[in-house]
Amino acid sequence: MSENKIINWLCIFLLAASLILTSCDMVPTSDEVNYYEGTKGLEIDFLEGSPPYELYEESSFSVSFILENRGAYNILEDRQAILSINIDPFYFDVSELRNIDGLTVDDNRVILRGLQLPGKSKYYPSGYEIITTFTNLKAKLIKGQREQPSTQIFASLCYPYVTTFSEMVCVDLSNYGENLRTQACYQQDLASSGQGAPVVVTRVEVDNQPAGPDSVRPVFTIHVSNKGRGSVLSPAYNPADFDRVCSFQNLYREDFNTIDVRAALSDGKELFCAPNPMRLFNGEGFVRCQVHDEDLVIGHHNYLSSLTVNLSYVYLTSVSDEIKIKRLNVYGDLSNTVTDCSLPFQVRIGGECKTKCDYCSQSNGGGNCQPPNSKYPINFAAGGFACQCSKNDCDKLFPNGLCVPNSDYCPGGSYCCQIKCRSSEFRLEDGICHTKAQKCVASAKDTACGNENDGYVLMPKDSFCCTTYNSIHNLEEDCKSACSAPPEAEPASS
Repeated sequence: MSENKIINWLCIFLLAASLILTSCDMVPTSDEVNYYEGTKGLEIDFLEGSPPYELYEESSFSVSFILENRGAYNILEDRQAILSINIDPFYFDVSELRNIDGLTVDDNRVILRGLQLPGKSKYYPSGYEIITTFTNLKAKLIKGQREQPSTQIFASLCYPYVTTFSEMVCVDLSNYGENLRTQACYQQDLASSGQGAPVVVTRVEVDNQPAGPDSVRPVFTIHVSNKGRGSVLSPAYNPADFDRVCSFQNLYREDFNTIDVRAALSDGKELFCAPNPMRLFNGEGFVRCQVHDEDLVIGHHNYLSSLTVNLSYVYLTSVSDEIKIKRLNVYGDLSNTVTDCSLPFQVRIGGECKTKCDYCSQSNGGGNCQPPNSKYPINFAAGGFACQCSKNDCDKLFPNGLCVPNSDYCPGGSYCCQIKCRSSEFRLEDGICHTKAQKCVASAKDTACGNENDGYVLMPKDSFCCTTYNSIHNLEEDCKSACSAPPEAEPASS
């Protein structure tokens, strides 16, 4: 081969090599995404508009939920989530609920098992979500005296989860010896804001304790916090145990706020952790993990090692929503009226059956209205008591004497209470929170006319309120004229 040909081939080779190297530089690079961050796991919420804000008695409706895995752990294979819906059987019937796999239905509860959702990954960068719909729920015929009762639907999502914390730590052998050589690393504590799970390793205290002339024992104090919106239950080691915990059957003290801990260093050293399982108190806790005696670190040079901590637990998160039920016949179903007042929440007053709550509210607590052995007296004289509270709301109002904690004062799952008026309302002498009237604007219902300085009076519907002087008028122009008068010429109501 001639010298010219060799040179030509060499030039072609160099040109091709330069093109290949240039093309490699042109390939776009992307930063590696860390999916093990944040403080969310599985999330549940009602789909917008579901359930309906209000519906008529004896009408059917559906409830839809959005379920999302916003964390880094996969709920797949032998792992599953359980969705539970709790309703008041006094108001709802679920016997005609459409049958699907994994669904269990009884009078007041609907349970759907077998839900699976993968965690965050390159395939689902923001997490995976599904929509689950339950159809053919039915509102029952309204019993009792209430024109438009309200009740709540509670839903909870129970699932197994694992928090994985993995960071480099320094095994420091120079702390307790006179080693003046420059080391690869030095002991320091670690901190983190989240690992893609509701239970978070917030801080790790690193301590390399001397265990001999040339050895140390790495000890890690791991601080843990519940940063999610739900509750921590105990880890479940088999399907039966998981179902028991999630359905709140035969629970023990150890079934709450309990976490199983596993920790290891990158060189294969499993750590001994105590207490294990660990307990959370007020959402916080800590556990100490250290190497076993046979794994003591011997040497003179510091080195970096990966510390991996796995926290296993069951997590429960929940949501609720209120539904108002309207009568088709505002006078009730007279053909089905209970005339003997035999229901536990009923009393006969003047030949008429009333709820104990209505009677005690109207009589300002007369008769035998005070619940027996009550820790706090109920202030019925304050007025406004009605069957309008959930159990949770009643527990908050009871210490102030504003709710009867007994269930035999009201029908269904409601409790007899006085609810605090909103800022846009005022409680008048009738005990009812009336909406504050707007200046010279007619209202379709009775309102409270007045102002904060002079007080309020009841104004009939279709009337006009001069809020400046607490005067009520039949005509809008009279109201505006009255409000425009100077203070010394304060007008009377027309």
